[in-house]
Amino acid sequence: MLSPRWSENKWKLAHSFGTIYGVEEAQAMLEVLNNWAPTCGARVKEFEQRFAEYVGAEHAIATSSWVGAAHLAAIVMDIQPGDEIIVPAITFHASANIFVREGAKIVFTESDPRTFNLDPTKLEEKITPSTKAVITVHMCGQPCDMDSILEIARRHNLIVIQDAAHAPGAEYHGKKLGGMGDFAFYSFQQSKNMSTLGEGGMVVTNNDEWAEKMQKLRSHGGGEYAGINPRMPDVQGAVGVIQLARVERHNAIRRKLAYTLNELLADVEGIATPYEIPDVKHVYHLYNTLVDEKALGTTRDKFIEALWEKEQIKAITQYDPTVNCLPAYKAMGHGEGECPVSEKTASRIVTLPLCPRFNESDMDELVEGVKRVIGDW
Repeated sequence: MLSPRWSENKWKLAHSFGTIYGVEEAQAMLEVLNNWAPTCGARVKEFEQRFAEYVGAEHAIATSSWVGAAHLAAIVMDIQPGDEIIVPAITFHASANIFVREGAKIVFTESDPRTFNLDPTKLEEKITPSTKAVITVHMCGQPCDMDSILEIARRHNLIVIQDAAHAPGAEYHGKKLGGMGDFAFYSFQQSKNMSTLGEGGMVVTNNDEWAEKMQKLRSHGGGEYAGINPRMPDVQGAVGVIQLARVERHNAIRRKLAYTLNELLADVEGIATPYEIPDVKHVYHLYNTLVDEKALGTTRDKFIEALWEKEQIKAITQYDPTVNCLPAYKAMGHGEGECPVSEKTASRIVTLPLCPRFNESDMDELVEGVKRVIGDW
């Protein structure tokens, strides 16, 4: 079901809306409305059960957002003042924010310049006696090197948190990501590969005790804890069930389009296409390229500006500046030079539009526009 708005500016809307809704979602919503639209009821429970099975985890707790999911986990982790949590420099700042709010000290580490994921070769040097957890962010939909990260974390008795906001359906060595580590957080915000009406989240874990406590905390603590209220309404759970059934098909479209772009951009000087590590299933939430300004003959920002002004192609830059260089984190003592590899990498990222509404003809049109802009310099 494509909105008429799509034809007005598909290149811009593709960055904001990452899934496709159909009549099945509308029917599921009507069924919930006919049942008086409860909060966190039978359809949410069904969504949780199906999602846990899908990602290979014992428990899944649906929430109103990714932040709600992360907040539940942060509480059960029992963060104390001085506890350190390692976060990759290239990520959305939400990956760190909630843990700061719970009192943790964030320690930034380098991201791999090819994958944008946490670089495990740089991880151990950031570990101290105060380190409590490490957050792995599956950037753009490509799984991190979980074997290396888990081996290091287990050796130091650290909690491993997966930020899988970009990666529903992604696979590492043939397995979905949810069963790895201690927690995984998923986002169903409107731009993601699957969505629950604009916002939504899920936290998954294999820890029975943590799962039971998070379920109580989600509903004001159930009288046993000082809880919060990030519950998911049943109407969103009903949509989540349908979206989960669609995500494999939508991811397959994303992968096919990404590989088409890789081929079409292969001979374009100044643009490096995404690097995909062996034996993973990358689900391409984002199609991040790296530009070489010298080869392009202009700056990254002017290139992005020209794509819009000359071709009405909306490319964006993400994760620049890196989180350690954002004003809020500079106020905590972080800043430029802390993660130089990541900072340089982020300054070269250009995200081209990609979503399951596109087809191969759209990719031809996109690359032809990119080539015309580059040819003007």
